[in-house]
Amino acid sequence: MQRVVILGPETGVSQISAILVRLPPHHEFSMHTHPRAEDCFFVISGEGEVFEPDRRLSLSASTGVWIPPGVPHGLAAGASGVLEIGFQSPPDPTAVPYDAAADGNAPRGFLTAQLPGEADARWYPTFPHRTAWQHLDPYSCTLNHGQSVSAEAADCELLIVVVRGAVEVQALGANVEAIAALHLGPTEITEVRARRDSTVLLGIRARPMT
Repeated sequence: MQRVVILGPETGVSQISAILVRLPPHHEFSMHTHPRAEDCFFVISGEGEVFEPDRRLSLSASTGVWIPPGVPHGLAAGASGVLEIGFQSPPDPTAVPYDAAADGNAPRGFLTAQLPGEADARWYPTFPHRTAWQHLDPYSCTLNHGQSVSAEAADCELLIVVVRGAVEVQALGANVEAIAALHLGPTEITEVRARRDSTVLLGIRARPMT
């Protein structure tokens, strides 16, 4: 397994982490929990399965998975492997191995969702059917060439991730290619304009801990 930290406490970002993970074909990230953190990840390429003690679901490119704190989960790569980007808030690098004998009453209930395929130039909540959340709020957007969307952190930290395509970021005055992440602190705002058709963006807002 290859694991690259894109953003997190070690890079000066306090409320959220972003980690790129590549699983080789037929390898498995065994079942574990993150006791404190809300967690989500998105498959960028490849295919596989996400699983908990009594459920397995197939994954393919552009699938997202939402995992509440304490929910046991694992990831298995298929024949082509899996490349995924994951986010946590609050950042928690601890992956506690799941022990069915000790943690049989651990909560269940990850959610899956598919990123929108049609360009709409609007942000959409990625997991609209969540019953509750505290810290991590993922959105997604698909743009065609020339379309733009505003990115506003408000009272949160915000990561804008270019999953596919390329954009021009007003705050940088530069083009950004996939896979890249732009961090905005509270109250910061910028405009993002697509440089290619079918550009896919993630907007991951992290609410400050109280």
